[in-house]
Amino acid sequence: MKVIRLIVSSFLIFVFSCNEPIPRKPVFISSHQVSKSSIDRNKQLLEREEQLIEQLILKDTLNSYVRSSYGFWYYKSLVNAKPGAQKIKSGETIDFKYRLSDINNKLIYDQTWTEIQTTVVDKEKLFTGLRSAIKELSEKERGLFYLPSFLGYGYKGDLNKIGPNEILILELEILKQQSNP
Repeated sequence: MKVIRLIVSSFLIFVFSCNEPIPRKPVFISSHQVSKSSIDRNKQLLEREEQLIEQLILKDTLNSYVRSSYGFWYYKSLVNAKPGAQKIKSGETIDFKYRLSDINNKLIYDQTWTEIQTTVVDKEKLFTGLRSAIKELSEKERGLFYLPSFLGYGYKGDLNKIGPNEILILELEILKQQSNP
């Protein structure tokens, strides 16, 4: 009896195991749909960030802010600026210092304010907002810049003190500007 059961069981397993598996249909999500949802999400994020920045600007009645073509708001305070000084251009060497704060004015990186840094504009690695803000100033000028997250460290942050999608307040002073031959 056991032998018959074993033979029948083996036969049934053999018969049913010979069926080919039914292929699953692939789930297709077009890259266009993914891109569109990402674009929509980023537009909403930028809109919220701009509203927050505009609220901060409205509270500051002492300064007159300008919206730059780069996508941030700023004002300049002149500190011994030369008359007719030219804005900084790509390829020039500058000495500068800066300080970063979050939207609540909590300092993120302060040591950069005491350390004078030298860079060749657009030739060295700086985060986008700093690189763009530098080009709005000239020698001996200081500015305060409200940077939306896409001009700061974006959706990842700096993996240290700056979180994802964080609006930054940049204080920047250009100490020296010189053209390179």
